[in-house]
Amino acid sequence: MAARLSKKELKGPDIFQSSIEKITDFISENKTRFYVIVTAIISAVIVAFAIYFYWNNYQSSAVELYNKAQTYIAKTNAKPDDTKDSIILFKELIDKYPQSWSARMARYHLGNVYYNLGDIDNAISSYKDYISSITSDNAGITFLALTSLGYCYETKKDFKSALTYFEEAQKGNNTGFESIGYSNIGRIYELLNEKKKALENYQNALLKTADPSMSLFLKRKISSLS
Repeated sequence: MAARLSKKELKGPDIFQSSIEKITDFISENKTRFYVIVTAIISAVIVAFAIYFYWNNYQSSAVELYNKAQTYIAKTNAKPDDTKDSIILFKELIDKYPQSWSARMARYHLGNVYYNLGDIDNAISSYKDYISSITSDNAGITFLALTSLGYCYETKKDFKSALTYFEEAQKGNNTGFESIGYSNIGRIYELLNEKKKALENYQNALLKTADPSMSLFLKRKISSLS
């Protein structure tokens, strides 16, 4: 048998029913405002979904081009036409999807392709484009790009510019590359005939390396400069 309600409970308003009535009254009194709010919310949801699907498709299309370009580079016996095709694809990727992660990496890889072809000026331009396009670096790619710029300027016999980029690279995220960085700086100082600084950097490189062949090379350098 159901429990009987007291007179007080019978007379008192139901909280849920009361809330519904208040909402209904508000909507009735503010129809225009209500419809504007509802329309705004629905529009915001539609826009959010549209942006999500657009950006997802944008990134997916960029990755597809990036992977296609990489297949040409990865070929063991890559022909000149393969290299040419990879350049075309990297450029297309950068032009079509400039804000994608793939486009940023395409700039770096394009620099490598040009460097391997001996096209140093275009390599420099590509590496600089990569550096200017990034906001953070968790993988150490900036170190590699800056170091590559150093190699480019070293090839051009512009040793002071090479030193600038090698030293800048060493200040960033260079985990695992410390020995290479110090060795590069030491070599440039040696070319500039600043033996004391060259020796100091070779010694630092020796402390950071775990490679036996690199260790032997550095010990010989240190011995010759000492």
